[in-house]
Amino acid sequence: MISSTPSPSLSTGLFQALERHARETPHAIACASRFRLASYRKLWSRIERATARLQGEWEVGAGDVVAYWGDGHPDALVLYAALARCGALLLPLEHAAARAALPRLADKVALTLALYDDELSPPRIAQPAYPLSRLIGEPCPYQARVAMPDPDTRSLLRPNEDGSLQRLSLRQLADTADSGERDLHGALFDADVLGAIVLPALCAGDTLTWR
Repeated sequence: MISSTPSPSLSTGLFQALERHARETPHAIACASRFRLASYRKLWSRIERATARLQGEWEVGAGDVVAYWGDGHPDALVLYAALARCGALLLPLEHAAARAALPRLADKVALTLALYDDELSPPRIAQPAYPLSRLIGEPCPYQARVAMPDPDTRSLLRPNEDGSLQRLSLRQLADTADSGERDLHGALFDADVLGAIVLPALCAGDTLTWR
């Protein structure tokens, strides 16, 4: 069943909810995977660090596009949240077809940089490409400079099968019914995963489990 109206708590309050969970239930587990466990306090700290690195070190600003070349790593969720706080957009390339289409996509959108899972080879692009671990794995001397993100600002570019791109806002992503599931079995940014599982779980302070 598809919701006819976005959930207000999700479309307008995701970042307020993350801050509140980090403050009120700091030791509750937000993300559990074979990589690591991350509490809500640690998740929010990583989002802050990622935002600071994107802004201060990599000079990512409003309207810029950053590609994610990977397979749904938990840190890609941190990347998405940090980009939304910068007013920038994430282009997820989690499927073979999307990766193969990157040269065509590059003709439609100007990439600023790309981050890729450490286990993968970097994409062959003209722009800088960094391992995802650099996003939060090194000390960052900068401070995040953000206001609360506008839920109507486009934050995700979703490639379609015909080669076109959808520009989606947090409010549009929220316009999906919560499936009630908390285990991730597919790519993180698929339509039936991000809006239906990931974002509602974070708003509710639940645990996301990567299988």
